[in-house]
Amino acid sequence: MSLHVTDVERAWKKIGMVVTNSGDRLARFYYRGTLILMTKRSHGSGPIEGKVPYLIRQQMKLGQNEFDQLIACPLDLAGYVEVLKAKGWITEPKP
Repeated sequence: MSLHVTDVERAWKKIGMVVTNSGDRLARFYYRGTLILMTKRSHGSGPIEGKVPYLIRQQMKLGQNEFDQLIACPLDLAGYVEVLKAKGWITEPKP
């Protein structure tokens, strides 16, 4: 699978990931102030190829279909949070 950096950047922005620059572009996902996960990509501006799309998808805790939906836009922040809750990455405190 090949992605373009603009696809990944748009997806990260859509779900509110905090993106910073260091040796790579680091993206962190916070839920209610708690760091849930982080991923990264290189600073390049072209296609992202090889195993990197797979690694980004894995670090974002998404299956292939879910990742495709995130990139294609049907999956939004609320949907992403629900996916992470269903997989046990986000838990709500009991009242």
